[in-house]
Amino acid sequence: MIIGRVFILLGVSFFVLTLISNYFDILLQIENKNEITQLGQFWFYFAPNSLQVAEAIVSRYVDPCSALDVLNCSGFIWHPLISSILLLPAAPVLALLSFIFIALGIKKSVKR
Repeated sequence: MIIGRVFILLGVSFFVLTLISNYFDILLQIENKNEITQLGQFWFYFAPNSLQVAEAIVSRYVDPCSALDVLNCSGFIWHPLISSILLLPAAPVLALLSFIFIALGIKKSVKR
């Protein structure tokens, strides 16, 4: 029951972030820029230091190529994978996450 409420709270938080991202997109359209807010730009706007810290942690400690010298390969988790995700439009990704978390929260709350 508590897990369901936490999921719903996360979903509502992602929904608020979706609204803020839509606001940024509207501002870009008013300025006659043919752009959308990317997920990485959105993250960088609110917490640039955490983005850099996350990249360092993933590159050094999570990526198996960097963590294990025996593999002798270049890192593949941050630069091709996560950086591609950060280039996605922010509003649809955040909206999808909000729907998923709210649905999981409702499903967990109904189960007793």
